[in-house]
Amino acid sequence: KCLECGKSFRWSSSLIKHQRMHSRERPYECGACGKSFSQSSILVEQQSIHTGERPYKCPECGKRGKRPFSCSDCGKRFKQNSHPIRHQCIHTGERP
Repeated sequence: KCLECGKSFRWSSSLIKHQRMHSRERPYECGACGKSFSQSSILVEQQSIHTGERPYKCPECGKRGKRPFSCSDCGKRFKQNSHPIRHQCIHTGERP
C-alpha cells in the first residue's frame, strides 16, 4: 500500500513504480538524448525513436507503427491491446 496516497497494489514491483510518481525519481536515462524515465519500458520506447525501430506489425496490412491497436468506435490508436478496452468507457459511459 502506498503511504503517500493509500493506493494498494498486488505486486511490490507495481508499488515501487507507483512510488516513483510521487518522488519524481527517474532512474532510467536515455544515452542518446539524456531524457530520464521512471520505468525501463518507457526508456525502451524512447530509444526506439532514436533507432527508428518499429517493433509492432499489423497482421492485416503489414504496416509497422507504435500504436497497432485501435478503438472500434472512433479509431483512436493505442500501444497496448488492453488500452482500447479501457478507452471504450468514454463511448459507453461506464466507469472502469
